[in-house]
Amino acid sequence: MRFFVCLLFFGIASCYAEKLVIAFEPFPPFITEQRQGLTVDMLREIEKISDLSFDIKIMTYARAKHELKHGRIDIAGHTPKNIETDDFYQYALELEWQIQTTSDLFSFDADLFNSEQLKLNKIGTTTGNASFFAEQLGVDKSVFTEVRTLNQLVEMFIKKRIDLILFERASVMTLLAQKNVYGVHYQSIGIIPASMAVSNNAKGRALKKRLDTAIKQLDLDALFSGYLKYIYLPSPGVTSIMTEKN
Repeated sequence: MRFFVCLLFFGIASCYAEKLVIAFEPFPPFITEQRQGLTVDMLREIEKISDLSFDIKIMTYARAKHELKHGRIDIAGHTPKNIETDDFYQYALELEWQIQTTSDLFSFDADLFNSEQLKLNKIGTTTGNASFFAEQLGVDKSVFTEVRTLNQLVEMFIKKRIDLILFERASVMTLLAQKNVYGVHYQSIGIIPASMAVSNNAKGRALKKRLDTAIKQLDLDALFSGYLKYIYLPSPGVTSIMTEKN
């Protein structure tokens, strides 16, 4: 009787869908604090064509990695694909899926992008990213200030409590535009593909195979088309209202 009730109201997929816990740090336009965004759209499309469902949690990237390491979540994101720390790959395995992103320095003064100046100023990023970015820039981790959320980071930057931001371009530009702040200089430090990771064990490898297979069936160009405008912006550059409208 229970089976038929479930079938009648929700359908077979809903009755037997496997719920996976996936943790993200806010990374607009891919994932927002309200658990919306382009990656969420992709996950909902996966739900339509598979027996998987996703319970999305918002937390810092550092905590997401910690929870994955200890088996308390199934998936963590977004990861810098293939260039995380050696320790990370002892317990994590990334999906085949990736999307090209650019990590940028942001400052009200373009002169601070000079490699020597970077060592003398406060660079802000979100919790869990300082070690990776310090290695990318070739600077000591001590120049970084880590905060829990990207929104807090942007607020600190606007109030001049930090000198620069280092984070993914579209995420920072989106928040600056929401706060009506323009004329900010930006400089890419390189293209960094973003992905997601599962546990590096038998269960995780089986899940990775299912997710990789499902993602290959999606029209990713259509899902992520709105993001391309950020990738193709000139760098260095200056944020403007026209950038957001294009």
